[in-house]
Amino acid sequence: MDEALAQAARQGGGLSVWQTTADGWRALGCCGAVPALPAAAREVSCDAYAGAIRLLRVVHGGDALSAALAGLLAARVEAEWLREEQRFAGQLRDIMVTVGQLADEVPSLEAFLSRLYAVLSPLLPDGALTLGLTDDEGGCLRFPVNAWPAGADTFVHAEPALLAAAGRRQRLWVHGRRRLATLCPGVPAGQLPLLWVAVPLLDEGGRLLAIASARVDALYPGDTRVARRRLSQLARHLCSQLGQLGRRLQLLGQLRRVRVELDGYAARLNAELAERRRNEQLVQALGEVNTLANSLLPLPAVLAGVRRTLGRLVEFDTLTVALYAGDDGDLAFHYRSEGIAQQPAAAERALFEQVLHSGRPVLSGRPAQAGEDGATLRSWLGVPLFDQQRLLGVIAIGSHAESRRFGLREQETVEFVAGHVGGAVARLQATQALYQVNSQLEVRVQQRTRALDEANARLKYESLHDTLTALPNRAYFGQRILQLWQQYALDESCPFALMLIDMDRFKLVNDTLGHAAGDALLVEVGERIRACLRPDDFLARLGGDEFALLLPGPVSYKSCDRVARRIVDAFRTPVVVEGRELFTTLSLGVVLSDGQYHVGCQDMLRDADLAMYHSKQQGRDGYTVYNHALRQGKADQLALEAELRHALEGEHELVPYFQPFVDAASGAVTGFETLVRWRHPERGLIPPALFLPMAQESGLIRRLDRYMIVRACEQLARWRTEGRANAQCSLHINLSSENLRDDDLAGWIAGVLQRCGLPPHLVYLEVTESALIDVPGQAQRVMQALHDVGVRLALDDFGTGYSALSYLHRYRFDLLKIDQAFVREVGVNAESTAIVRAILALAQALQLEVVAEGVETAEQVDALRALGCPRLQGYYFSPPRPAGEVYWGAPASVLAG
Repeated sequence: MDEALAQAARQGGGLSVWQTTADGWRALGCCGAVPALPAAAREVSCDAYAGAIRLLRVVHGGDALSAALAGLLAARVEAEWLREEQRFAGQLRDIMVTVGQLADEVPSLEAFLSRLYAVLSPLLPDGALTLGLTDDEGGCLRFPVNAWPAGADTFVHAEPALLAAAGRRQRLWVHGRRRLATLCPGVPAGQLPLLWVAVPLLDEGGRLLAIASARVDALYPGDTRVARRRLSQLARHLCSQLGQLGRRLQLLGQLRRVRVELDGYAARLNAELAERRRNEQLVQALGEVNTLANSLLPLPAVLAGVRRTLGRLVEFDTLTVALYAGDDGDLAFHYRSEGIAQQPAAAERALFEQVLHSGRPVLSGRPAQAGEDGATLRSWLGVPLFDQQRLLGVIAIGSHAESRRFGLREQETVEFVAGHVGGAVARLQATQALYQVNSQLEVRVQQRTRALDEANARLKYESLHDTLTALPNRAYFGQRILQLWQQYALDESCPFALMLIDMDRFKLVNDTLGHAAGDALLVEVGERIRACLRPDDFLARLGGDEFALLLPGPVSYKSCDRVARRIVDAFRTPVVVEGRELFTTLSLGVVLSDGQYHVGCQDMLRDADLAMYHSKQQGRDGYTVYNHALRQGKADQLALEAELRHALEGEHELVPYFQPFVDAASGAVTGFETLVRWRHPERGLIPPALFLPMAQESGLIRRLDRYMIVRACEQLARWRTEGRANAQCSLHINLSSENLRDDDLAGWIAGVLQRCGLPPHLVYLEVTESALIDVPGQAQRVMQALHDVGVRLALDDFGTGYSALSYLHRYRFDLLKIDQAFVREVGVNAESTAIVRAILALAQALQLEVVAEGVETAEQVDALRALGCPRLQGYYFSPPRPAGEVYWGAPASVLAG
């Protein structure tokens, strides 16, 4: 029996324990030992265990032989079990080694499972092993290998659903046939395995990677636990290998991604570097173009430089630059590469015209002739040249090589360069045009500069000189006197002198002979004064009839006296103006610089002006050297002016004196001339010659005239009231030129006459020729207004001026007063007598009244009566007297005659 069991074991050849046990039973039967087995009804049993798993239970009758056989069988089963476990452990070890090698070799999880299926299939019968692979989210299963061979039973088609359910549970799942029948109702019971085991394969993180299932057909129920244990061991080893494989594949995937990213980054970096190099080349090209444009090279040389610059960016054989020539629209080819004709052939010219008409780049791949003697162009690219919006021409490149064709990149490069070449060409053209214009302008500027220098010199001369006399003007004089004063301030031992020169009665010449004669007189006066001077003396015309003379130092009073006397004497001879002889005189004021009394040159001008006016007050035609007495006199004059103002406010200091007019035939008093006298409370009686010039100069003469008009009219009204003056007694009052400037004078006098109750025709306002010269136009209007009021006008000192007859024609007078200069010699001098006779005849012809003034002798009275003069006035009859001393009876001398 032992040999039978041993033979059964040897024949088992690695079969399962249950197969070995079955073969043992058959061996016992062959040896005739089967009848010796106990009956089934006996209750004695013997078990064989493998750890906690019961492998076999032998039930026998309890006798010794049965017990021995049962024990022997149990021991053999346990021994076989141990050998089978060792064999399984060896297989599992070999499988794990192989699986570890696979994990290091396969490129993907699909390949690993495909190889794994071949490795594990020896452990289980064909078709008993299924391997499923989950997707990336651990959800859907896919079966990368053919787990179910053709002709498989119905259960294998239901197995994917069972695997999916096991994958969701993520734990070992074991079902027997009974449970499988419930889970797979459509599968026949005969096709269901005895035991079905599903093992989830998880990674270290618990994520489902794959799932394996095995179908086991066991002889005894204990096999299910063995199968579960073995599959669990296999699952643990596979999970470990799958985790390593997953990490390796993940690392490989990361490496591949990193490699891909690095490759992409390297590609982008290379592209950026290439683009940057291209941009740098473009920027360098732009700089070179701008440098060429800003150079002084001619246009062909600049375009040759553009060819070299563009040649480093684009490979080409020919370059042509064509620009518009003038306004006719023709193209001029300013640059053509060497080796080709300077004028393009018709086909290439057509391409240029296409670019110009479209205003866009033209890329042509059709063969074209570069010129009559040029090679064929296989590729041609033309780009328009613009300066902002203005089309200038075309820049074109060409290639002879068949293999070299221009494309979009070359077009972009040429467009970029052309965008700056256009501006450069425009600047060059503008620079060349500007250079030509500047060359022309330079000549004109030189001419204009010379003319401007001459004009400036002329303007400077004119700004410092009088245009009429060519003498230095007031501005030049101011500069010169300031220089002399500054020199004197540094060295007071070297004084200089100033003379102010004023022409006497120059306005009379202007009004009578006209401004042309006056200008000619001014020129002659300047020439005569200059002839009296030394070379260093400085003569200037300050304006009008006023001149100034500077005598550089050192000078003395004696030298100034000689120069002043020489100037005055130079005008003893008449001046011929427009064929007429004119006698003119000068009034000079002389002052020497004196640091004790002068702070600046303005003080010298003040003192020279005072000395000049002193000369005029002394009768003109002379000079006055300024001294301290004049300074004191000026101070006295200022004090006297203030006192005169106070006198005009009162009624007692300024007294009207009256000198009568006498009828030449009867000796009766016909009227009075009013003369002013000043009875100063401290100074006594001040003669008019002392205060009237001061009143004229200070502007008080206007108030003084009106003061005397009011006092005289009031006195005549009292005389009329008292019965002393008859109804025809007239009143003569002197009127200065200041009042002839007042348009309200006539209205004011009318008010005075109305207030005094006097007829206007009894009042005569006496006007001198000098008053008319000062304000000719204004005087004419005022005199006409006085006539309208009824006041009469008398021309005083008739015959002494330049244009007395013109005044009679121009102005409306009622009475003429013959000047005492003619009355003095009447009857003695034939000429004076003739003049008086002519004046009387003129007055009679013009129906004017006549009064002869200044009558002082009986001979003069007789002569005037003989000539027919109607009225007389003078000291022969009565001196001017105050109102209380006027004698109303006829003078005895007249009555005696």
